[in-house]
This record gives sequence, structure tokens and C-alpha cells, in this order.
Amino acid sequence: PLGPVGFMKSAISISEDEEWKRMRTLLSPAFTSGKLKEMFSIIGRYGDVLVRNLRKEAEKGKPIILKDIFGAYSMDVITSTSFGVNIDSLNNPQDPFVENTKKLLKFDFLDPFLFSILLFPFLTPVFEMLNIWLFPKYVTDFFTKSVKRMKESRLKDKEKHRVDFLQLMINSQNSKEVNTHKTLSDLELVAQSIIFIFAGYETTSTSLSFLVYELATHPDVQQKLQEEIDATFPNKVSGTYLKREPG
Repeated sequence: PLGPVGFMKSAISISEDEEWKRMRTLLSPAFTSGKLKEMFSIIGRYGDVLVRNLRKEAEKGKPIILKDIFGAYSMDVITSTSFGVNIDSLNNPQDPFVENTKKLLKFDFLDPFLFSILLFPFLTPVFEMLNIWLFPKYVTDFFTKSVKRMKESRLKDKEKHRVDFLQLMINSQNSKEVNTHKTLSDLELVAQSIIFIFAGYETTSTSLSFLVYELATHPDVQQKLQEEIDATFPNKVSGTYLKREPG
């Protein structure tokens, strides 16, 4: 990994060799098509919030900063599917999860610390020994405490069915089927949750912003897309993503 990352070195996109293989084996069951389909309702709910926010901004008759709108949507979906936390980050920017997620994602490439890591990578072990990490410690502490609190609450409330990644990883910890690989530790569980945010936020918000901009500047393509959607899903029915036979 680039620079001192602390316990985040166990995140699946940072870990290496046998450790990566172990993580992949433990996490793969959480990404089956059946498990992902259970999250459609969460994504759909925040899709409705996205439409309301877009409509509200459009009614103002002013230019819209798409990255703000889709950034909020991405954050809402990721925090909900990762942690089961329900937020509306565009309208509730003071929410602790919103504030800490933004701090986690904020990288300043002119930061002297980051600059020193790029120029002097051999200093990484020294920074690790001093507990100085690329990720702000107060932010990772927030997520560590939050995940611990959520896990304790969920283990007490076993009747409630949850479909977020945190619950799937907790289930993996308690699974009797995992016998060839050591189960996820609590810190490893936190590391995966944080890396989900990193992997999904920027990619989703940027892709959606670019997509909507292209549709806005090409109304003929927008019309064609609308016609295809209406033909495939008449009466605004929800998509099932089952294999469709060609017409």
C-alpha cells in the first residue's frame, strides 16, 4: 500500500497475497446476486430522494451543481447499504456520518504529509510506528466506535432482518461454515466498511454527473432512452433485473 494506512491494510483492495485471498474468500458470499437484489429497495428509496432533490433544485431556475446532488445520493446509498444508516446528506449536512464520511474522502494532494510519503516512501514504517496514518485517525475512530456499537445492538436484536453489508459481514463472523479461514476481526470488518465508501462514492457520483450532463446536452438521446424505459417498464413498474427474452 501507498503510505502508512494502519489497520486499513486489511481492506480487500489494499491487502496482498494470502491475506487478500482470505479476505476475498470471506467477503464473496456477501456479493451474491441474491444478496445484492435484497438491497434494491434501499437503492430505490434513495432514488426517490434523488428525484425530489433534483426537482427542488430545478424549480429554483438556477444552474445545478450535479456533483453536489449525485455526491449526496452516492453517500446516502453507500452509508445505507454499508452500515444500515438512513441519512439525507444533502438536506442534513450536519449528520455525524455525513461529516465524517466527507472528511474521510477529502484528500489534499498538496498536503505536506502526503507529499513526504510520495517523495520518501521509506519513511512509511516510521510513520506506522508513530501511529500516523493517511486516513485521519479521529475519523477512523468514529467509524470503529460506530460499527462496534451497531454490532452490539444487532447481536441483541436478532429478530430484525437486515440486508446491509455490515450485517452480512457480522453473519460471516458467526458462520459455522467458515472453517478453513480465520473469520473477520472487528477491525477488519471496519476496514471493509470504510473501503466500500472509498470504492463507491467518487466513481458513482462522477459517472452519474457525466451521464446526466450528456443526456441534457443530447435531448434526442434522452428521448430515445425515455422511450426504451417506458417500453421495458410500462406503468413505472420496478425493474427486477431478471433475464428478459428479446422481443
